[in-house]
This record gives sequence, C-alpha cells and structure tokens, in this order.
Amino acid sequence: MKSLNRKFFSVALLAGLTLFSACEDDENSDNGGGGNVDGGTLSGTITQDVTLTAGTTYRLSGAYTVEEGATLTIEPGVRIVAVYDDIVDYILVKQGARINAEGTASSPIVMTSEQEEAGAWGGIHICGRAHTNAEGGVGSSEIGNAAYGGNDDSDNSGTLRYVRLEYTGYAFDEEHEANGISFYGVGNGTTVEYCQAYKGSDDGFEFFGGSVNVSNMVVTDCSDDSFDWTEGWNGTATNLIAVQEPEDVLGYDCDCLIEADNNEMNFRSTPISNPTLSNLLLLGNGGEKQGVLLRRGTYVKMDNAQIAGKAEPLRVESTETENALLAGTDAYIRNTRLAGNFTCENNVYTASEFLADGNQTYQTISYPSYDDVAAACPWIEGWTRQWGANAGEDQPQQVLSGSVTSDVTLTAGTTYTLNGAYTVEEGATLTIEPGVRLVAAYDDIVDYILVKQGAKINAIGTADNPIVMTAELEEAGAWGGIHICGRAHTNAEGGVGSSEIGNATYGGTDDSDNSGTLRYIRLEYTGYAFDEEHEANGISFYGVGNGTTVDHCEAYRGSDDGFEFFGGSVNVSNMLVVSCSDDSFDWTEGWNGTATDIVAYQEAESTLGYDCDCLIEADNNGDNNAATPVANPTLTNVILVGNGGEGNGALFREGTYVKLDNAQICGKATALAVETTYTENALLGGTEAYIHNTTISSPVSSENGIYTNDAFLAAEGNNVDENLSLTPEDIQSACSAWMDGSWVRF
Repeated sequence: MKSLNRKFFSVALLAGLTLFSACEDDENSDNGGGGNVDGGTLSGTITQDVTLTAGTTYRLSGAYTVEEGATLTIEPGVRIVAVYDDIVDYILVKQGARINAEGTASSPIVMTSEQEEAGAWGGIHICGRAHTNAEGGVGSSEIGNAAYGGNDDSDNSGTLRYVRLEYTGYAFDEEHEANGISFYGVGNGTTVEYCQAYKGSDDGFEFFGGSVNVSNMVVTDCSDDSFDWTEGWNGTATNLIAVQEPEDVLGYDCDCLIEADNNEMNFRSTPISNPTLSNLLLLGNGGEKQGVLLRRGTYVKMDNAQIAGKAEPLRVESTETENALLAGTDAYIRNTRLAGNFTCENNVYTASEFLADGNQTYQTISYPSYDDVAAACPWIEGWTRQWGANAGEDQPQQVLSGSVTSDVTLTAGTTYTLNGAYTVEEGATLTIEPGVRLVAAYDDIVDYILVKQGAKINAIGTADNPIVMTAELEEAGAWGGIHICGRAHTNAEGGVGSSEIGNATYGGTDDSDNSGTLRYIRLEYTGYAFDEEHEANGISFYGVGNGTTVDHCEAYRGSDDGFEFFGGSVNVSNMLVVSCSDDSFDWTEGWNGTATDIVAYQEAESTLGYDCDCLIEADNNGDNNAATPVANPTLTNVILVGNGGEGNGALFREGTYVKLDNAQICGKATALAVETTYTENALLGGTEAYIHNTTISSPVSSENGIYTNDAFLAAEGNNVDENLSLTPEDIQSACSAWMDGSWVRF
C-alpha cells in the first residue's frame, strides 16, 4: 500500500459479510444478536448462531464475544484481520458458547492483523466448564473477565481445526496478556488440532486447567513461551512443534519452549496439572533460558521428545514435580533427547535418574529450516506459515505485477496484492487455486490482469471456496478487472483489434481457441476508466474461443459493464452481475457463443449512490451494423432485474441477432427495446434470431416498428406482465441449483 495510513485502509478492504439475506438494510447494525458485523467488521456480542462464509475476509474491531447458547461458525479460507487502531481486538467464547472454526490443509482459517507485529491483537479466549485448581474451582479470563471452570470435564466448546493465528499477544499489563489461543477450563469434548501461533508477543497456546486434548500444534517465534500450562490441565497433546528463530532475525528474544506449572499459589492444588505429551520437536533460539521448564508442582507424562537450542534444554523445579518424576508412575519422561544437559533444582530427580529412564543428553539435534521440519513432520505442510529462508513460501508472490512468462500458481487460501498490470504472456499459464484472494492496491497505479493471445488463465475455485478479486478501495471503478485476448473471430475492421486496456492484440480464425478456465470467481469493484473509450469491465472477453471454459462467475458493483464480449465464440454459464453501473452484460463485434443461466440484478440508486444502465446492451458492430460474422449468441434461462429509471432492460441494436429463450425482464421503464432494421427484421423472421418463452414487465419498444410488441406476443411463449417483480430472494430461490455456496454476493 502506498502513502496510506494503515489504520484506516486495511489489507483487503474486505468482501463484506454474507450473514444477512440480501433484502436487509446494509446500514442496520441490529442483526438480532449477531454482533455488529455490518460492512464486514466483526465486533460486539453474538447471542445467536453466526457463520463467517468460506473464502471471505473480515475485519475484527474490538471484542467479538460469543455468548452462552450461541455458536460462531468459521468456514474454510476465512481470513480475519484485526484493525490497527486504539481498540484491543480479540475473540472471546464464553461458557456454554461454541466456536466451530474448521479450515482445511489447503484452505486454512487465518487470523492476522493489519499491523504485522507481535502483540498487535488479542487472539482467541475460550472459557469452558471443565476443572481448574484455581481457588474456589473457578476463575476469570485475563482478557474479557469471563468466568471459567466447573466440574464438566467433557464440556464441548466446539472445534478448532486448521487455524493460523498471527501477531497475537496484546498486553494490557504484566498480568493481563493475550496468547494465540487461551484455553480456560476447556473440556475434552472440544476438538483442537492443526493450529499455529505465529510471531506472538506472549505465549502461543496456554492452558488454564481443563481437560482439552490437542494435536498437531505449531508455535513459531512467540516471544514468551510457546506452550504454557497451569491450574491443573490434564489433557493430551500429540505432535507439538515449537520453533524460535534467532533474536537478531526476530528483533526480540523468546522465553521457554514449554513453561509448565500446577498452581503458582499452591503447588499441591488439585486436580494436579498432569498432561500427557507425545511426539515433541522443540527448537529454541539460544540464550540462557530453558527449553522445557517443569515447575510449581506440575506433573507430566512426556514421551518421544527432542529439545534443542536453549542453555538448559530441560529443567525441573519444586520437590513436588521432582518426586513425581522420580516415582515414575503418575509422571514420567521417556524417549527424550536433549541437545545439552538435564538440570534440576532440588537434586531429587537428577540427571542420572533422567538417563536411567532411557533418555539422552548432549545429542545432535538439527532442523535448520522449515523444509527440514516438514520432512520429519509432513503434517505441517500446506497450512502453516513458514519461517527462515522459506518465510513467505505459503504466500508466494505476495505482490502481483509485471509479466508472467512461465507458469505461475497462486496457492489455495492465500491473499495477494495486485499492483499495476499483471500480464500473462504467450505460452505461460496463470493458475489460481481455490480460496485465493486478490486485492487491488489503492494507489495511483491501475491494477488489472491481462491474458494475451496464446496464454491461459486457469482460475478454478469452488462453490464454498471461491476465488475473490477485490480492491482495498471498496468503490465501483477501483481497479481494472480481467482482460482475456483470444484467437477466435471478431468482425472488427480487418478481423483483429486491440484491447481497451493493455493494448493487446485479439482476433483471428480459431473459434476453438482455449484461453483456460474461469470457475467460481467473484470480481468486485472493477470498472476503472482511463477515459470514455477505455474502460474496464469485470471480465472483458476479446475474441475468446469456445475451447475456454467459463462458468459460475460474478461481477459485483463495478463502474462499467459486468461481462463484455468483443467477438469470439466463448460459451458461458451460471453468470451473475450485481449492481454494475453501466451494462450488466454487453456484446459487440460478432460474439456468437452461448450463455446459459445468467442473472443481472441492480440495487436501487438510493442504496448504491449511483444509477445503472442496461441489463443487456447488445450490438453487432457500431461502425458497420452489417459486419460479419454477425453477433448472434444463444441465451437460455435469463433473469434481468433493473433498478428503475428511464433506461432499458435488454437493448438489442446495431445489427445484432440473438436467440433468447426462457427469460424474465423487469425493473426498467422499458424492459425490452430493439433498434436497427437488421436486428428487428432478424427477430421478426424468427429463424436466425428469436425471442421465446420470455416475460417482460412493459411492452416492447421498437425503433422502426418492425419487431413490435404484437410480434413479440405472437412468438412462442412470450408475455407482458406489468406486475413482474423479483427480489434477490426470488432470484436465489429460482437459481438455487447453481447459486448455492458462498461464492455469490448480493
């Protein structure tokens, strides 16, 4: 981002929530207990179930509290970005509430901050009804002051799976600090696995009592302890990794890899902390501190651990802890290798006793890179944030600009910044995986993607994990969309043309040309205008051939057209345009592909702040209405809903033909207008062009009196219904077979 205050312009000014039905007022922040989430911002209190939809980015501003009886569901690929301001941002899940945050290895849930520094925000705090040995058997969370504790060790606070938390650890004071995730009396009915805490300023994961079991947990570069427990935690922890990079790399030091207590006020408090740990790889960053510090009466059952990188890899303190380890029944350490010596405070459980249990000291333990750790623990791959020489490889090419001359892949679930032209040259393929988010930078450079002749774009999302292309500036016209140039026909003069943006050649004779695949993509806030003759649509198809696959694409709130076709033979299906200020669908220069299941919807001008033009504006050739090959697409299953005004719904003109079957057109003063003798004669003939099974909300407007309203009504299945009106709910119901999922935004 250039010359902008990060406090006010976040990374990816967000795709907005889809928690509400499309007919609700966007300005209404009272959502019946769902918290203040208007405009994509999470804050306030949840008193009923709320879902954050797959592949969407949300802002977190202040406390976001899940109250008893409510469930916060977070779908794969969700990204939550804590706002950089003077408010402490955190998620608090109270007793009796649940958080079901379930990502996948290829589409993890990422919780991060605009300020990419340790301690930027407050992480997650979960309060359960399982035991704690705090005085009285109950306690209050360090942040949020929420009650925790009880006697239900099977309590269920939900599921956390494939979740990455970055830059947590906000400190109110020395006694009130935030970890990546704080588990307060959390029960073993809760599922926790595949979670990473990355560069926090307090602990990665801390357990205040409870019985929760965790597995496949990674802590990277947290400045205090990687794992910490107290107050009687006795769950299991399987497959734990902690890594601390050197202080001269991080800019700060780190404390223990594990710091473990029973109760600092009463070492003998019951139930005693006694987790069962297995398969540990703990790598410190030097200094005089401990790797694993077991103290204050804690017990532990630890098996198969490697501990390196600290002056004291393993130290035990307090007679209670040492006696339990010496007895070897309630507590033990087995199959553990240290890159250094074992130390004890009271000389009860000594180094000799440690070695007698089959453990080893002064071992060579070396995992110098992320790749080395991944080779030993392949379960970390695909969802964790990398470190060292590999840092950022989970988010390759974070800034997209310049030319792609060889194949490039944008990896699933990652957010990229688009800065300027990103051009795919002949012979290269740009692959975009599900859940990728492209955010056009808010600066003085025009951002767009251009796919030249002979290049390909394979952008394939899914219904619940779409590819989203948006802008930091959430306004129509903020960026330049996608431009694809193929080798199929155009009736432009000479049979070739140059794209309005990028000045790339298009056109030719290969109507089967293949420019790739576009599937489950949402483009937001496109339409940048250089001038009146050079404007950007959501997607501009320049001479694109029918070897190209295009389906399930949406253009949302652009300032020019949603989808425009300049000749070509490309077939499209399941296409949605919402509130684009010019035309929703536009064709010219001889396009003759098919379009099946297409919808255009325009919100009211009073809501949008701007008017919208036609739902379809269709030409053959503006300079030569008789140019060949004639534009003549086949359109089937069409819903067009305008936002009033004096404009046209569908406008067929300048010599275009069309085969239109099964359409509904309403919401404009003139639902259907036809112009030029070429267009009207073709429709009247009813062979090369026709309109069938179509209902419009007002009589046909005929420029030349050839294809009149009577001619329209005389054709198969046509009707005029002045009461025709469709809401977003009507549209979604009618199109549920292909609109289901989280890829659609109204």
